[in-house]
Amino acid sequence: MMFLLSRLTLPFLSAVIFLASGSGIQADEIKGTDTDKPITYEDHVFPVLKKSCAPCHGDGKQEAGLNLANYANTIKGSGGGEIVVAGRSSASRLIEVLTSTEDGERMPPDGDPLAPEVIDLIRKWIDTGLRENSGSSVAEMRTLGFKPAASTNDSGPGAIPSDLTTFPQVTTLRPYPVLALAVSSRAPVAATSDYGAIELFDPTTKKPYGAIPFPEGEPLVLTFSRSGRLLLAAGGKPVQSGAAVLYDVATGERLASVGDEPDAIIASDISPDEKLVAIGCTSRLVKLYSTEDGSLKATIDKHTDWVTAVAFSPDGKYLATADRIGNIHLWDGKSGGVILPLSEHKKSVRALSWRSDSAVVASCGEDGTVVWWDVKDGWPLANKPNAHADGVLDCQFGPNGELATCGRDGTVKLWSAEGKELKNFSITDHEASDNHLPPGVRILPTRVAVSSDGSTILAGDTAGKLHSWKLP
Repeated sequence: MMFLLSRLTLPFLSAVIFLASGSGIQADEIKGTDTDKPITYEDHVFPVLKKSCAPCHGDGKQEAGLNLANYANTIKGSGGGEIVVAGRSSASRLIEVLTSTEDGERMPPDGDPLAPEVIDLIRKWIDTGLRENSGSSVAEMRTLGFKPAASTNDSGPGAIPSDLTTFPQVTTLRPYPVLALAVSSRAPVAATSDYGAIELFDPTTKKPYGAIPFPEGEPLVLTFSRSGRLLLAAGGKPVQSGAAVLYDVATGERLASVGDEPDAIIASDISPDEKLVAIGCTSRLVKLYSTEDGSLKATIDKHTDWVTAVAFSPDGKYLATADRIGNIHLWDGKSGGVILPLSEHKKSVRALSWRSDSAVVASCGEDGTVVWWDVKDGWPLANKPNAHADGVLDCQFGPNGELATCGRDGTVKLWSAEGKELKNFSITDHEASDNHLPPGVRILPTRVAVSSDGSTILAGDTAGKLHSWKLP
């Protein structure tokens, strides 16, 4: 678990133009590449830097104030900041310039690029703690000391934010869409995404509680823990980095961060006992991380396309996962062991939601279908193939077994526990000029939720607006 450090600014680019032309170094030229041995600066990294960087960034010459002739100066970086971040190769400027596909940014600027296996070795050195030599301890990995709650039973109220610290928020040129929306099941608290931030408010009155920072970039997933004391936010910067972060709902304090992905995380959930975080990746993998020490507990590689949704059952017994081509799988919520497939969708599954009794999981997809699954045997208890024309974008169970959905037809719907349509609400198209959107752009609902007391249904839209309707 570690902080995601801010990406270094553009002026620092000149500080990493250090790999001279004609490097061509290969993995078999580096000492001790046995994968069972720790990767160290002296044995693995220094030979690369000495051969490729010494003319411009050695003891005699340090362009942009960067000296790579020894371990201490390499860790120090230059006046522009660090070039390596312990435990976070995806946040390290060194790896960014070695792998860049942009003209004029990839290093070395002239000769052949470093071999992929050499770059992977440098990545491993960073991710395993920047060891100087085989006798060195790892660098500070910036752990956050998160501990799961001793008890997460359903007695007692959830946390409510108060006196959140203010911070400067990014203003986007156009309205930022509501990419994530969540409601606590234990308290009148809801969360929506903004760029670099998460807004907290009362779902019934829309009274704001304040905001908390998400420096990783775009929060694409928000979900509250069963205890109501934690908020999980996952996302990142597409094709750059991704992480899942845990916050204290009452204070907004950042407690822990798990995962270090080379792409934004598009699916995530926290187990009811708060000991595991599951993430779904564009790499087609599902990964289970410990919230206590950040270690990877299990990897699921059953999916053959992007993992678009992951959800723990409220009792923690199951983990449901889904992907971009319509596959859904049910797993053991502790070990990740396979239980059974759920086959019905013909296109991408957009969301999964568990009923509070853990007996039923709902799924929705781009094929316009909503399905209520009996998890005992994978039987579709109810199947609505035309729930929303042109695709269903989200589904979330309410406290009384009702299901809220939204879709590309511009509507939000409420369904009974038996799968009968109860309510139909319309998202009115706004004038493009009022939302600073290009002419002809249609505004659609993106996310949906039901308040903890079942009195209000919420929906966010592509224009960054939040809609709400009172329920009888």
